[in-house]
Amino acid sequence: MKKNQKIMYSALVLLVISAICLSGCIDNTSTEGIGVLVTIVPQSEMVEFIGGEYVDVTIMVPPGESPHSFEPTPEQMKKIAQAKAYFKVGSGVEFEMVHMDTILEQNIDIKVFDCSEFISVISFDEHYGKEGYHEDEEEHEDEEEHEGGDEHDHGGTDPHIWTSPINFKKMAEVVYNVLVEIDPEHQEEYNTNYQAYISKLDILHTNVSNLLQPYENKSFMVYHPAWGYFGDTYHLKMIAIEDEGKQPGPAGIDSIISQAKEENITVIFVAPQFDTSSAETIASEIGGNVVFANPLMSNYEETITKLAEDMATGFQNI
Repeated sequence: MKKNQKIMYSALVLLVISAICLSGCIDNTSTEGIGVLVTIVPQSEMVEFIGGEYVDVTIMVPPGESPHSFEPTPEQMKKIAQAKAYFKVGSGVEFEMVHMDTILEQNIDIKVFDCSEFISVISFDEHYGKEGYHEDEEEHEDEEEHEGGDEHDHGGTDPHIWTSPINFKKMAEVVYNVLVEIDPEHQEEYNTNYQAYISKLDILHTNVSNLLQPYENKSFMVYHPAWGYFGDTYHLKMIAIEDEGKQPGPAGIDSIISQAKEENITVIFVAPQFDTSSAETIASEIGGNVVFANPLMSNYEETITKLAEDMATGFQNI
C-alpha cells in the first residue's frame, strides 16, 4: 500500500513539474517580441509605444552615449543577428553612416527602414546662425574637444530631425507602416497604439505652439546645434556656439558674446553629452543662465515641454 502511495506521489510530482515546464515554454513563446533595432533613445520610446508587447527593441546608441563615437558592443552584435528590422533615423546620423555596413554584414536578412522618409532634411547652415564668428578659428582651435568628438560637417545635413514634434509624428508613421507590414496579424493593436501616440504628439505640438507663438522670430542660443528643426517648427532662430565639432577660441567667444547681447539672449541650452565650459563663459558675460536640454531624450513629451517653457521664460526676461 505504501509502495503504491509512493508511486502515485512521484507521478503527481512529475506531472506538476511537466505542467510548469510546459507553461513556462508557452509563456516564453507568447511574450517574445519581434527583434527591432533603433539608433537613438527617442526612437525606442516611439517604437515601444506603438509596438507594445509585440516588439523587442534594442537601442544601438544607449543612453549617455554619443552617436558620433559609440561602437557596437558584442552583446549588441548578437541582437543585430537576431533582429528582423532596423529603424534608422536616416538623416545623416554619424553612427548609421559609420556602422551600417557592419550591421548588414552581421545580418544579411535584416530589413532597414528610413524614418526620415516623409521629412525634408536640410543643412546645418540653414539651421544655425553662422555669423562669421568662427572665421579665424583655425588659429584658436580648442584642443579639449567635447566628449564624443563630434566630427560632422556643418555644411552637410542636420541629422536632428526628431527634435521637431511634427517630424517625430512623421517618423511614427513610418514605424506604424513597417510594423503592420512585417506583422499584419497585430495590425489592430498597432493602429490603436499609433493613434494614441500621434494624439499625444498633436497635443504636445499645440501646447508648445501656444507657448512660443508670442516669441516668433526670436533667437535662442545652444552649444551643440541640435535644435534647428525645433526652431523651424516654432519660427525661432537657433544660434550655435559650437562650429564643426569644436569649441570656439577667444575671438569666437567674443563675437558670440556680442551677438548674444545684440539678440538679448539670457539662456544658453546645452546637452549633457558635451563640454559646457564655453557656454558657461558666455552666460557669465551676458548675465544669463546655462540650461540643460537633452536631444537624446528618454521622455520626449517631458523634454520638449520643458525646453519650450525654459525658452519662454528666457524670452520673458528680455
